[in-house]
Amino acid sequence: MNNIDSDLELKSLLWGLEAVSWIFRGADGGQWRSAGQDCLPGLAGVLLFLESRGLVENDVLDKAEGIHAMVAGVAAEPTMDPEDLEAEYVRLFVNRLGGLGVPLCQSSYGEDGLLMGAAAEDMRRRLGRAGLQVSDALPPDHISIEIGCLMSLLSSRFASDHPRIPHDDSASLFAVQVLLPWVGELEARMRQAEAHDLFQVAAATLTAMVRHISAQGDHFPVEQQA
Repeated sequence: MNNIDSDLELKSLLWGLEAVSWIFRGADGGQWRSAGQDCLPGLAGVLLFLESRGLVENDVLDKAEGIHAMVAGVAAEPTMDPEDLEAEYVRLFVNRLGGLGVPLCQSSYGEDGLLMGAAAEDMRRRLGRAGLQVSDALPPDHISIEIGCLMSLLSSRFASDHPRIPHDDSASLFAVQVLLPWVGELEARMRQAEAHDLFQVAAATLTAMVRHISAQGDHFPVEQQA
């Protein structure tokens, strides 16, 4: 792979990870109306890359096309109405009524399934070594925190804003050890809960990216500062 392709691959993955994180952060305070600008371009870009490598299923691509049709206003049902998306976010990740919710913290996927378990303590230690603290708003093993750590390990351009996580793992090893054990189950639970296509696509795309990064070893280039 030449350097241009490697840079494009890295940027596609970073944009895709940020798009997925935006969705699982609840659109940064429920700003679902801005999905067409803040989320979907990055999601579309990484899906094109994953499709070119045969790393994503056709049904995920079909759902993604449907999402863009919703944004364009040419789809009947379901819709991308901001109020509906916020209600769906609450149903899936906040209230979790009827046992059909989808936890966004790694500890919930452990043996005891309790919040703030061993995975949370592990992430707290990793962040502490970087001199970082997680706000009380999110547990340290929340999916968006773990995605942020992976992004930091993937690219040095975050060094000016986000200290790199100082541990001896590469991005791929972090993906293997931290994310890979549970993102597939998160994706499966999303389908089981019959989540809106936006959330199903986000989970499937995250799983595909994590699997790809896990298989790369240290082969990702470090993005150079301009």
